[in-house]
Amino acid sequence: MNTRNYGQAKLKDHIYGTAPGALNTMAKLFAVSSEDFRKAVYGDQETIKKIADMARLSEVAKTNLPKALESYRQIIETTGNYNQALTELVKLTQQHGTQTMKAIYSARQGEQRMGNELQELAVANVNTSTTEATRHAQRMSLIQIEGTTADLMAVAKYQADLAKAANKVPDAQDAADLAYEKAVATALWAQGSEAKTDRIPKPNYHRTAGLSRVWQGFRRTMGL
Repeated sequence: MNTRNYGQAKLKDHIYGTAPGALNTMAKLFAVSSEDFRKAVYGDQETIKKIADMARLSEVAKTNLPKALESYRQIIETTGNYNQALTELVKLTQQHGTQTMKAIYSARQGEQRMGNELQELAVANVNTSTTEATRHAQRMSLIQIEGTTADLMAVAKYQADLAKAANKVPDAQDAADLAYEKAVATALWAQGSEAKTDRIPKPNYHRTAGLSRVWQGFRRTMGL
């Protein structure tokens, strides 16, 4: 670097000795010193280059500063708004999530309960006979026997045995009808007009084994 020779010439500095604190603060806060200022004024090329670069940077910054500031403002505000919205979503989820899960579990339990009841009805339909149908069939046979035999003692014993057996048979038909009605009501509550009530099996019972055994014993007694 070439520095021109001005001999002992210099400009008188009256300010540094008067306000050294302010000039030192300038250097700390703004990265420009009174010493660099003096060198640039005196033509020091490296110092001029340094200060010129800072000036050019400042010019670019001055041009971009408003847009950069506005962009940062939008980014910060939007980030805040976005996270606030997420917070609202979290609160809504916490508020209604439990309610929704309770409804799901309740519906699932109701569905399972209806399925169990339908299965129980199906099993009952296979394993249980209707008391009324059996009583009627046995009674009709008894009437025929009473009209064709004089063995009144045998008939009376058969009637007594039949009554005892009939008393032991549960009222399966009424119980099944009640269970069927409950199953239909459950389906209607769960699905309304879309409920497939025609898929719910209706009870259809056969003669009970107990009454049948009484009848078979009577036949053997009478030799029928």
